Amino acid sequence: MNARNLAPLLLVAALAGCVDNNASVRLSGTCAPPAPAAGVCAYSATCDSVWMDNLWVDTAYVDPVNPSPLDGTLYWPFQADNQRSDNSGRDGGTNTATAFITGFKISYFSATISIPTVTIEDSTRTIEPGASAVVSIPVIPVSVATLLGVPLPGGGDLQGTVRAEIQATGKFGDGSSFETGPYSVVVDIINGAGAGYGCPLSTPNLAVCPKAGQSGVPLCE
Repeated sequence: MNARNLAPLLLVAALAGCVDNNASVRLSGTCAPPAPAAGVCAYSATCDSVWMDNLWVDTAYVDPVNPSPLDGTLYWPFQADNQRSDNSGRDGGTNTATAFITGFKISYFSATISIPTVTIEDSTRTIEPGASAVVSIPVIPVSVATLLGVPLPGGGDLQGTVRAEIQATGKFGDGSSFETGPYSVVVDIINGAGAGYGCPLSTPNLAVCPKAGQSGVPLCE
């Protein structure tokens, strides 16, 4: 009897918004950034193309012209999909299937250093039912970049790779919560050894999407 009653109870809990939904919203692609245009990185609703390599970040990087608190961090564009259908119906009811991403939970795995999981509250990103959006995610936020930038006990900077497992969190229009399944990317840590972008040393105005000091697509001019 208990087994027969379990399914209805789970259904009631899900309808009440007590059970996280990790299937209706997903992270589905690591986008390749566009080249900067007039100083702007413009993205479509879906990845125009995908990034095939590891990402990299130089946590020791400081912009020589306009230093920023975000120097040394890694932000990257990802495609997020809302797989729910519009549920407004033909009777003119209110659609409650719109997804609102409000944050991220990121876990890290490294053979070199222990990195705690971070929970990030972020600006709301809205994804309509059956639609997609490209969202910028702080894969290596300030707290993690600071940890990775600490010199090693024997001297020198950390060099190595870190795997980041990203989950987006948020709510639907009906108030129920969701947490996407983990989406993994591998990040090469190259402290103090910036990979550069292949631009001539004489390049006076280097622009990079998403930003300098990490993987990106440059405009050399």
